[in-house]
Amino acid sequence: GYAPEVYLVHRLDTATGGAMLFAKDSASAARLGGMVVGKQIYKQYHAVVQGTPDPPAGRMDDLLYHDKAKNKAFVVSTQRKGVKQASLRYQTLARNDSCSLVEVTLETGRTHQIRAQFSHAGHPLLGDGKYGSREKGCTTALWATSLRVTHPVTGQQIEVQSKPPKAYPWNIFEI
Repeated sequence: GYAPEVYLVHRLDTATGGAMLFAKDSASAARLGGMVVGKQIYKQYHAVVQGTPDPPAGRMDDLLYHDKAKNKAFVVSTQRKGVKQASLRYQTLARNDSCSLVEVTLETGRTHQIRAQFSHAGHPLLGDGKYGSREKGCTTALWATSLRVTHPVTGQQIEVQSKPPKAYPWNIFEI
């Protein structure tokens, strides 16, 4: 039978699940891609991080360098070639003795941004060995929970939501 083409508009890190954006045709994909670049797509994530961020809500503004050879992002202190500004807002939703559930709203969309910034702040995501987690009982605890965009043709607001699975470490908290 006929299988329609689908165009990927953005991507998620390996082991990150949740809401994704696809287009049905190349023209819409191009328009949506421009909206991604223009920061006109609202993306929100949940993460389970080691410890509790202090303060429990705030912003992270860092300079990030993505080392393509190592496929890893690093927070750096000075601007140089390949370094980009990375900004996010976060709010701690729940916590226990060892970890916290954090809601993250991206203001920029850099490679491994959430993972690198929280690790740099001393709160690696559970299961994220690349960025300092020693937790072996799960994959990287990052989930794209909400995505909001204006439809490129109709102008209608579209919101897609996705809840994390009811598995460790998500089942530690009521989500």
